[in-house]
Amino acid sequence: MVTLYSMLWVFAVFFAIIGAIRGLRRELISLGGVILATFTLYQFDVLLRGIFLASVPRDQAFFIQCGLFCIIVYFAYQTRSFGSYDETDNVPGSRRIQNAILGGLLGGLNGYMIWGAIWYFLDINDYPFSPLVTAPGPGSISAQALNAIPLVLLGSAAGGSSEILTIIVIIMFLAVLFVV
Repeated sequence: MVTLYSMLWVFAVFFAIIGAIRGLRRELISLGGVILATFTLYQFDVLLRGIFLASVPRDQAFFIQCGLFCIIVYFAYQTRSFGSYDETDNVPGSRRIQNAILGGLLGGLNGYMIWGAIWYFLDINDYPFSPLVTAPGPGSISAQALNAIPLVLLGSAAGGSSEILTIIVIIMFLAVLFVV
């Protein structure tokens, strides 16, 4: 059995490899999309789960939330960076390595944000796939890591205010707008 904490690291490493291949600019745009998707689903959680998904079973509610999130993330990864600049044209080797390393770091952050959001959806829906995916046992490393998933850290836990997440969305918007 694989722990949810291990899956967090698997996603982070997998997306870090993808980020190293794609480069810094594309990963920055993808990070903006991932943060925007996380922010949107967190802000509208009460409306989505409280009104639209109130009579839906928890496993279907999870699939709807996760599906909406994955659709937004998919389109964030499909966007191209602005401008006609291609990162591989006439760039010295050291610049390419730097671009790959920074893209890998942002890719790892994207993987952490993506799996962390999926884990959050599992948690708020009380782990609806009981025999296959269960809640972390008390005192386990996954139970301790549950406090370090993105929406718990940035959203000040379920039901809390989300000023930090709002500030990060504004910063990411400005970064994507002016840097990329």
